Amino acid sequence: MKRTIFTAILVAGALIATSAVAIDNNGPVDKAMAQGVIGEQADGYLGFVRPPTAAQADLQRRINEINIRRRGVFNDAAKANGETEDRVALLSALRQITKTPNGEYFQDTTKTWCMKTPDSQVMQTENDVVVIRCAPATKAN
Repeated sequence: MKRTIFTAILVAGALIATSAVAIDNNGPVDKAMAQGVIGEQADGYLGFVRPPTAAQADLQRRINEINIRRRGVFNDAAKANGETEDRVALLSALRQITKTPNGEYFQDTTKTWCMKTPDSQVMQTENDVVVIRCAPATKAN
């Protein structure tokens, strides 16, 4: 339990910055998320649900920029708190996927893309284990 509280505090600063980075005020990234083209990944980064096309080059560039900024935030938070960058990124993913509306896509810890539903398992257990799993019938093709 103490670890869970510490972890929540650890990531708070990173989440504030990451949340701002992930939102582009109904711009191309937000629209692509709403359309199921991109989604949050369990590793803390944004990604394409299906491989991007040549026509999506500008969107790919924007996602790359967001992910580079996220990596910097994760790295800074990890160094400041004696935690690993991967752990900070995972906790950020937990927060971002928790906030993802039902109907949008996310990638679980097995790297499976799925549509978020009320049955999706996105949580942190009492033992500080992060669970990010698709509901069985929502996997993307």
